[in-house]
Amino acid sequence: MTDEPTVVQLRKYLQEQLLDAENIVGKNDREKRIFLLEAALQEAINFTKEVEIRNELQRIVFEESTAVRLLSPSSEINNESTKSIDGECPKCDETLDAELGFCPTCGYKK
Repeated sequence: MTDEPTVVQLRKYLQEQLLDAENIVGKNDREKRIFLLEAALQEAINFTKEVEIRNELQRIVFEESTAVRLLSPSSEINNESTKSIDGECPKCDETLDAELGFCPTCGYKK
């Protein structure tokens, strides 16, 4: 048995986080957190369905490729280095990440 996290565990985690997000006091913060969690949960569901379809068709589920962008666990991220020098998103006023071509909160593209 592997100690690696599973998609099922990810979905359960996201569902728990979604329940916890209901308790966020600030309306905007609560709505943003819920939106991000729901989007992540939907992607996990879509992934599971896609894997099932590929397995039924006996197709390769994954092909090894190089990462487009490496992500570090949040404990290793230096918040100052991840903040953008580009400023705020004109649509939702969140801080933009200079490396991304879009706002990770609302999806606005630069």
